[in-house]
Amino acid sequence: MITKSKQAWQVGQQVKVGFLSGLTVVAKVATPGDFAPDAYVLVRGEQFYSFVPHNGISKISAAEARDLVEQGKRAGQDLRAGHEQ
Repeated sequence: MITKSKQAWQVGQQVKVGFLSGLTVVAKVATPGDFAPDAYVLVRGEQFYSFVPHNGISKISAAEARDLVEQGKRAGQDLRAGHEQ
């Protein structure tokens, strides 16, 4: 999760990455266990992007965006299930 930023990296908020502005955060994809920063799915107009801090931003298709959002939901459910045990 991005913590030291003047931008609000929450779903629905607009952010700027490099020279790309007007990006809306669609989803945060947790990456537990691999020690990598969380990934973010961003959208501007009809174009989707995947952003991982320190690794960069890349264009992705709508299908890839859906897959990342589902992956994030599954990771969140797995984390919650682990805390309940």
